[in-house]
Amino acid sequence: MNKKETINTIITEMLKHFDIQPQIEITEDSEGIVQVNIQGDNLNYLIGYRGQSLDALQSLITHIFYKRTNEWPVVLVDINDYNAQRIERLHSIAKKSIDRVRFFQNEVALPFMNPWERRQVHTLVSEYDDVESESKGEGKNRRIYLKPKK
Repeated sequence: MNKKETINTIITEMLKHFDIQPQIEITEDSEGIVQVNIQGDNLNYLIGYRGQSLDALQSLITHIFYKRTNEWPVVLVDINDYNAQRIERLHSIAKKSIDRVRFFQNEVALPFMNPWERRQVHTLVSEYDDVESESKGEGKNRRIYLKPKK
C-alpha cells in the first residue's frame, strides 16, 4: 500500500467512528508532502475552536501512519478550506502590520500564534526586503515581532 492509500485508510477508519462520510481528496507533491482535503456538511466539530481539533486530527493521522509504516510523513489536513481561509486571515494581519512597520519604522508585535501560524507569517515576511520577523516568547506566549531591516 502506498502513502496515499494508507492515509486514506486511516482517515476512513477514524471518520467511520463519527458516523460521517465526507469527500476526501488526497494529493502528494514532489517533496512527499501529503495534502488531505476533507469536504462535507456539518464538519465544524472536526475543526474545533481556532482549529485545535483539526490540528489534533492531523497529528493523530501522522502518528498512526508512523505506527503502521515506521515512516514519518508530512501530512497537511484541511477541512472545508478552513486552513486556506486561516492563511488568508494571517496574511491580512501580517500585511497590515508590515504597513505599520514601514510607516512608523518601529517594531510591531503580532498576536500569539501556534507554530504553524507563525511559520505562515515568517514565510510571507521573508518575501519583503525591508521588513524582518522574529519569534519571541515561550510556548503559548510565543509571538512574532516585525521590525524594519537595518
